[in-house]
Amino acid sequence: MTQAALVLASRWSNAANRRREGLRAAHSQDADVLCDLLWTYMRLKSSRGARTSSLTLDHYAESVRRFLRFTGPPESPTRALNQLTTEDFEVWLLEMQSEGLSASSVKRHLYGVRNMMKALVWAGVFDHDPSAGVRPPSDATPAHARKRAIPVGTFKELLNLPLALHREDSIRANRDQLLLELGGSVGLRAAELVGLDTADIELNLGQLKVRGKGGKQRIVPLTRQVVALAQRWLVSRAAIQAEGLLHTEALLVSLTHRNYGGRLTTKGGRDIAATYYKALGLPPEMWGLHTLRRTAGTHLYRATRDLHVVADLLGHSSVTTSAIYAKMDTEVRREALEAVQKLRDAEP
Repeated sequence: MTQAALVLASRWSNAANRRREGLRAAHSQDADVLCDLLWTYMRLKSSRGARTSSLTLDHYAESVRRFLRFTGPPESPTRALNQLTTEDFEVWLLEMQSEGLSASSVKRHLYGVRNMMKALVWAGVFDHDPSAGVRPPSDATPAHARKRAIPVGTFKELLNLPLALHREDSIRANRDQLLLELGGSVGLRAAELVGLDTADIELNLGQLKVRGKGGKQRIVPLTRQVVALAQRWLVSRAAIQAEGLLHTEALLVSLTHRNYGGRLTTKGGRDIAATYYKALGLPPEMWGLHTLRRTAGTHLYRATRDLHVVADLLGHSSVTTSAIYAKMDTEVRREALEAVQKLRDAEP
């Protein structure tokens, strides 16, 4: 059944149903139902529509649940949803900041809950969105200073760690090496990594078909090293299949007991990467899969000094998005300062 058909068959299929179910969910502060309403609204009414990624929806659902904890228990909330004011949202933002959340995390949570409020307006539960005038906090630290990449030498160490830490488990080592390489050299997003199927990689041609944000597809060339790692992992993957333990067409599969042989999840990918980050002594703020993508972008820019190449390989729609990698490359600034010094030294 298509997504459109699922929506038409759901509790949100017509205005009367939406209002009745929405009122019930808002009154009882039912997180599951409110997240379902949010999901439907995003798929039908947001600018991305059906192209809205499942990762985005998961993040927004997390934000809704966080906000409902702030409003109080469903049976006796301190802040009823139908009585929320702008000040309630501002207090919530302050509370999250006092808990140590970064400005970008606070902003993401606000946007998630704001979309829930828009969904309730769409359902006819509210006549306006009380969060509409709330502004997220700004971050005084530039993005390129907050979002660090892994230095070249350290990244080489990272790629060697799976074999060093899993000498007795070549299957796990081979999978983890490929995951780190696809993220840190090819620059795939988390959802792109776990969304890969075996049919997407063409070893003879040395290329990879990637399904990116908004349903866009791109063909990414692979280096000899990535091809070699992929070949090695596919042999290991075939061994899992031969034992009858493979349950997916995914390229990267889970090796945990609960989901063994199933598609690797984004959380699973983050946990894998975090294991090696910790072993290297990287700070917690770098323990994410996107650190690998930032690393790939920074290293690509350092090697080429061409933002158009970076944008093309990483699937950016504009070189403006890629420009952050030029700012993140501290070596560029160091080389510029050294060039100035050489110029001055050459003067009589």
